[in-house]
Amino acid sequence: MNIIVVDDEERIRLGLCKLIEQAGENYVIIGSYGSGQELLDEIEHLEPDLIITDIKMPQMTGIQLISKVTAIRKKAKFAVLSGFNDFEYVREALRYEVKDYLLKPVNLDELNRMLAKVEAEVRQEKNRRRLESEDLVSLLLFADDRQLPALLKEEVSGELDRSRLFAEHYAVLLIGGDPAITDEHLEKWTSDWQRERKIVRNESLRQALIIAIGQNDHANTVRDLAVTLLQRLPGFTKAKIGYSSVFSGSSRLGQAYREASAAFQQAWYNNELRGCSGVSNQTSHKEERYRLLRIIDKEVLPALQVCDVALASRAFENWLTECAQYRFHWDELREVCSDMHGLISEEIKQRLDRQLSVGGEPGKNIAPESFEDWRAFAAQLRSDMSDRFHTLEQGRSENKAVETIKAYLQKHYTEEIELQRLADLVYLTPSYLSKLFKTETGETITDYLTSERIEQAKRLLRDEHGLKTYMIGEMVGYADPAYFTKVFKKMTGKTPKEYRDIVR
Repeated sequence: MNIIVVDDEERIRLGLCKLIEQAGENYVIIGSYGSGQELLDEIEHLEPDLIITDIKMPQMTGIQLISKVTAIRKKAKFAVLSGFNDFEYVREALRYEVKDYLLKPVNLDELNRMLAKVEAEVRQEKNRRRLESEDLVSLLLFADDRQLPALLKEEVSGELDRSRLFAEHYAVLLIGGDPAITDEHLEKWTSDWQRERKIVRNESLRQALIIAIGQNDHANTVRDLAVTLLQRLPGFTKAKIGYSSVFSGSSRLGQAYREASAAFQQAWYNNELRGCSGVSNQTSHKEERYRLLRIIDKEVLPALQVCDVALASRAFENWLTECAQYRFHWDELREVCSDMHGLISEEIKQRLDRQLSVGGEPGKNIAPESFEDWRAFAAQLRSDMSDRFHTLEQGRSENKAVETIKAYLQKHYTEEIELQRLADLVYLTPSYLSKLFKTETGETITDYLTSERIEQAKRLLRDEHGLKTYMIGEMVGYADPAYFTKVFKKMTGKTPKEYRDIVR
């Protein structure tokens, strides 16, 4: 409980503050002032639960201070300090609903009783305000019924059902717009509906609008209100609305919100600037997911196997078209996209014969609810998949460059090889070619050339018995016989002569 003490006598003021702090850790002194004006100068920045003020002070009495603070801070409670001769002041203070008065010098037991009494009232009022707040509606609106204790739900709904909003029937509208719609604008656009309503934001910053439905409303009232709201939006605003059926009793707020959310997800697929949808009984179908997998398996993957990126892109567009037609709920849409991602990523990994080094995971890490509509979501999928196809195309091009270099080395192994000449063959920089060759083959260009020369030397030692070993060294690119012998032994564990003797 936040407490302020006001007294023009410093000794009494400081002593009272000390007594209050000793009374319990629940009591916090947030201000100590020598006059009423000092408090008024700072009151806008303070949130007191209790103000204890001397009743007789120069320039401004405690009564005058209470009157001024009451006009500013209606929730603050008051207690007064008085002497035995101040009864008339105390009686006037009671008109301002002062909770108690303390005689000077302050008695410790009386102080403790007063603090406990006021603290109980403050706590009760805070709890009541909490029950009346938006948090209470949000609790029933967004909570998982399976995790919400039954007694808590019963207590909360009992409190809410006493409000005018839930006196009869109600429905929930879930609204999403681009640019985002402010609560102030939504309040303005619905101000003439002449019905109780409450605006609550969900975790995706969309607004749930709870509207009261009366006995004189008709079956299409909720839909008509949704359409009317869409028509009142500024011309440039993109918006979708999903609306629930009509419910009775705040205990069913969660069910109403889930209906509105499911309806919103259906409207989300609408490519028009604005759209609304009501309750949908659509359920997931395994056949539809299987058909989408077949498109990936029979159209996209075969195109990737021959590195036909254009054909793969057209097949993927076909997949997107089919997916939009089925209008999956977001949870299932995430699973469908994850299935698609897994198949395509595995195929590209096999084509490149290595783990993918660039790009994200299309459809796996993006949430449909974070996009304004299907079109924006599909654009992100398309962009991610384009990056993935480009990775395949680039990887195949790099593989081709490495194969070109290997073929050149196999043909020109007897020559002195310059890295710049090899890089020019495949239009790459020398440093990038060296790194790429090592990544793709696991060995450097020099090591590969050495291996090729030694393999050719082994063949000649085995088949050409009339050639001297130094002649074979010259034939495979080693003009120095001693260096040839050193390299050959390092690669095979034997000298050229020892190798020739063994293979004979």
